[in-house]
Amino acid sequence: MLPIVKKLIPAIAFLVVVTCASAQRNTHFVSGRLSEKSLAELQLVQVVNNNSRQIAEYKIFPKNRDFVFSIPAEKGVTYRLQINMMKQEGRHPKLYKAFTLPLSLNPEQNYTLRITPSKLNDTKKTGWELKQDIATSPVTFISGTVVNIPIRTGLQISLQNVEDGAMVSCNSVQTSSEGSFEIACHVKQEGFYYLSTVRWRARVYLKPGDRLQLDIDHKTGDVTFVNGSCENQILYQWQQLISPITAYGYNLSTFTTDSIDLNEYIRTYEKLQPAMADFFRKINNTNPQFVKAFKNAIDIDSQLAPVNLLLYLSSKKVNGFRPTQKEFNEVPAFYKQFIQPGKFGNASILLIGEARQFMYLYAKLNIALLSREEREKLSQSEKLKLMMNSISNDTLKSLFFNDQMGQMEINNLTEFKEMFEPFKKYAKISPARETYNSIYGLFSGDTTFIGKSSYNFSLPDTSGKIVTMKDFKNKVVFVDVWATWCGPCRGQFPFLKEIEEEYANNKDLVFVGISLDKVNVKQKWMDMIRKENLGGIQLLDDFGKGFGRKYEIAAIPRFMLIDRQGRWIEIRCPRPEAKEDLKRYLDKALSE
Repeated sequence: MLPIVKKLIPAIAFLVVVTCASAQRNTHFVSGRLSEKSLAELQLVQVVNNNSRQIAEYKIFPKNRDFVFSIPAEKGVTYRLQINMMKQEGRHPKLYKAFTLPLSLNPEQNYTLRITPSKLNDTKKTGWELKQDIATSPVTFISGTVVNIPIRTGLQISLQNVEDGAMVSCNSVQTSSEGSFEIACHVKQEGFYYLSTVRWRARVYLKPGDRLQLDIDHKTGDVTFVNGSCENQILYQWQQLISPITAYGYNLSTFTTDSIDLNEYIRTYEKLQPAMADFFRKINNTNPQFVKAFKNAIDIDSQLAPVNLLLYLSSKKVNGFRPTQKEFNEVPAFYKQFIQPGKFGNASILLIGEARQFMYLYAKLNIALLSREEREKLSQSEKLKLMMNSISNDTLKSLFFNDQMGQMEINNLTEFKEMFEPFKKYAKISPARETYNSIYGLFSGDTTFIGKSSYNFSLPDTSGKIVTMKDFKNKVVFVDVWATWCGPCRGQFPFLKEIEEEYANNKDLVFVGISLDKVNVKQKWMDMIRKENLGGIQLLDDFGKGFGRKYEIAAIPRFMLIDRQGRWIEIRCPRPEAKEDLKRYLDKALSE
């Protein structure tokens, strides 16, 4: 049964320190900037009795090269800065150079640090300049304690800012073993920020030069604001009001779904709705920028929390484990109230870190509210069209399209054109432009082969007989490219057998397996064919010399399809585990 009112916890003070001197008495601020556009990680390391421990990290990007560290001024403790220069290779940045900068700091003194990446040299001690900071820097300082930490080694806390409706980590710190922490940052534009760990997330409102102190309960994720800026006082009141509906997968990511009664949750929500509407009407603050952002936050919180919970509850345990859910199951009529014409018509919601998640789940909910019969008839491209139509504003559409391109799996250029080309106009701006071009680039080379003859290779079968695709003229040929050393390939065998059984009586379809094993392990190849009871015609391609390299196959398993005239229909078909998707390819080829 869902508890309607959370247990009270001891009041936790939230203090705004209005003078720099208070924060600086036991803390150094080291503010800096990389003078060149760079991708880097700056790691602050604390050394005590020759034992080192990383206590903070800053991620540097070409568009944001500023950083600031809060460094405790403690006797017997020294610090150094590890400068890791990165290069973007594929989807993840890779380290290519590392430098270590000892930090010699005087008590009660702040510093500026300028780093020139191209001149960094440990031996010559060049590439950086550390100076005492005489001017007062507009540093925002957040300190506090995390209580109820289960481990004594400390906890990593990230400070996230909001970029285009999503939360992006800008820096992180490690708490002490007692849970205390200090985070310094440059707030160039006031707005919502988030403190987060793998367990909880706390929203705060920051302005340049703010001094905030707060305590957070690690077990519950609760933050209690007692003294603070007017904006944070109002934010705290709102968070307290809606706590009965946000403690489940919203601000707190770890919770027990088995104890939640959805009907009781809905009743709690309905009782709370008048108070939430009244709170929205009575917002009284002289800061128009805050009011605009906060009203968007209220709209998102009051709708995303129940929708997010429904998605969690749609996931069913499998062998005691609850996998991440991507689709809604049955949707109670209560949720229809959140579907509104012209939704997402204003890009101002991008000031809120949960905006992109809200758009995604809202679009999914639109489809989930269709009848089961209607949903089952929809193709992936039709689903995307319905979801895109649920977003009104073009800027929001572009971001939503970018996110969907990153999440929806496509197998080949044909599917790319069917799924994404209808929305190409929304890929004219970043980041959708880069995502669109990147995915297109993965498949654009396939045009070299699609529609061309497959009669340009021949391979031996298990008896040594040479087989060519000409032998199967007037038949559709489905090709499975695999190898004995490929685990994912073997994982597809059971699904492939199911497909072969369904088409066993169709004499117009031939199944061909092509192994990329070397010829000197032929016996191993033949043993696996017998062990796995593989059907169809099995051919051996000596480490890709006759087939794999010709068709630029760099990863397996790969599934390919040839038409009755011996021309390639697709060189990247869905895997057999996606049974219904693959059958559509086979049935279409057989009908033509």
